[in-house]
Amino acid sequence: MPIESLHHVGYVVARMGPALTRWLAEGARILVEPVEDLTLRVTVALLETDGVLPVELVAPISADGSPVAARLRRGGGLDHLCFCVPDLHARLECELARGAILLRAPVLAVAFRREVGFVQRRSGLVVEFIATQEVHP
Repeated sequence: MPIESLHHVGYVVARMGPALTRWLAEGARILVEPVEDLTLRVTVALLETDGVLPVELVAPISADGSPVAARLRRGGGLDHLCFCVPDLHARLECELARGAILLRAPVLAVAFRREVGFVQRRSGLVVEFIATQEVHP
């Protein structure tokens, strides 16, 4: 099952407001305004940095039960790579067959209107896969 492209690099921050201010002051520009995703229990914003690299800032909605809490305990920062795939379910099956651990079964990512799923590869790398096609309500 092919990977089409890099969609973004995930970067965990403690609070969206101050982090967004800092990134914008360094020259980033907003591609997707901050959005609360109640299913994933995070607030996300998509930025473009240095004209080439899409970075998703990820902040917990609350400290209780946040999926990024462990990353924040280690100081936040680089968290995951996200790749576009034409068939999300097939790609996840391929990853599991290679020994990856399913971290999050496919769900709708509000900010992107696409299904996403997360795995952790045996190397420790956390990878998000995002469906190429948007979900239309």
